Amino acid sequence: MSQIETIDDAQRTTRWLAESQYQLSHVIPSLVEERERLRRALEAREQECERLGGELGELRRIHGALQGELDALRSERSAVAEAFGGVVDMLGQMHRPLADIARRLQTAPPIPVSQQD
Repeated sequence: MSQIETIDDAQRTTRWLAESQYQLSHVIPSLVEERERLRRALEAREQECERLGGELGELRRIHGALQGELDALRSERSAVAEAFGGVVDMLGQMHRPLADIARRLQTAPPIPVSQQD
């Protein structure tokens, strides 16, 4: 190698080191800042996740209560439908005798009423 190449290599190395130091002096702080920003964002998401977990538990509790109420209402509806079916059957049984009575009353000859003067 010649002396000129050695000088050029030394200058390139010096320039490379200076550029590297400049880059690192700007990159490292921005990386540290980015890491802090991401850490804060992560903490916020973890808090939000905890809050949502609490809300989910509350919603599950409410859902369980509503499901129990729905089951009770379905049972009550079934009992009402059964009772109403019984009433309809009873009315059906009463309809024939009442219809017979009404038919007889309509077809019965009028009874003369005597008048006393």
